[in-house]
Amino acid sequence: MIIKLNINDRAALAIKNNTKRVEIRTNKENGKHDYSKLKENDIIEFTSNNLGVFYVKVKEVNHYDSLEELFTLEGTRYTTSSTNDKEEAIKNVNKLDGYQDAIKKSGVYAIHIEYLYSENNVWEELYQKAKDVRKPKEVSGMISAGGVGAAILTENHNIYTGVCIDTASTLGMCGERNAIANMITNGENEIIKLVCVDSKGNIGSPCGACREYLMQLSKNSKNIEILKNIDSKEIVRLEELIPDWWGYDRV
Repeated sequence: MIIKLNINDRAALAIKNNTKRVEIRTNKENGKHDYSKLKENDIIEFTSNNLGVFYVKVKEVNHYDSLEELFTLEGTRYTTSSTNDKEEAIKNVNKLDGYQDAIKKSGVYAIHIEYLYSENNVWEELYQKAKDVRKPKEVSGMISAGGVGAAILTENHNIYTGVCIDTASTLGMCGERNAIANMITNGENEIIKLVCVDSKGNIGSPCGACREYLMQLSKNSKNIEILKNIDSKEIVRLEELIPDWWGYDRV
C-alpha cells in the first residue's frame, strides 16, 4: 500500500537526515487515511517544499491512547524534529488542526519509518549508495570483491545494492547482477533506474552480460534508465544499449 501525505520542511529534512524516524499521525474525523491499516513495508509518499516528493518505508506502527503514553514509551529523540522536551512535544502536537479532539476519540499512531529517496535527488542518492557499497577486499586467495558497486531502484520504491565478485575461474558476477539477486531475493523484478560505479568512483555502464540479464527480467526492462553522467544527469534507456533484442516476444 502507498499513501500520500504532506509534511513540513523541518520534519522532511529531519527524516532525510535520519534524526526523525517516527511520524506521529491520528485519524481525524472525516480524514482520508486510516493509519491502523498501515503495515510493515508499506510506502508513504511525502510532499514537502524543500525536498519535493520523497518516499519512506513503514517499519512498524504502534497505537497509543494518548500523547503522554506515546512520548513516554517512544521518547522524543526520533519522534519530533522541534524539541526533546516531552511536555513541549505534547503541546506542539495538540496545536495541530483537529489533533487534540481526534486523539481523545481514537488515540494516536507512532509510525516508524525508513527514508528511501527523494525524486529531486534520486540520481545523487543512487550514485552515493553505489559508491558507498564498494569496499574492495580479498575474500580468499582466489576471490576478490567490492571494487565495483551498483544500486537499483525498483517499481516499489526500494533500493538494492550489490558489488562485483571476481574469481579465479570466471564464476563471479558483476555488481549489477549482485544487486539484481538481492532484489529477486526480496520478491521484486521491476527495475526503474540503475547506477553503476567503477573502481575509480566513476559512473560505469553495464557489460553485455548484465544488459542481457536486465532485459530478461521483465517486459518493461527496455525502459530502465541508466545513469551516464552524474553531473549532467544524462541517462540512457536499456533498449538503446541492446537494440533489436531477440526476446521481446518471450518476457
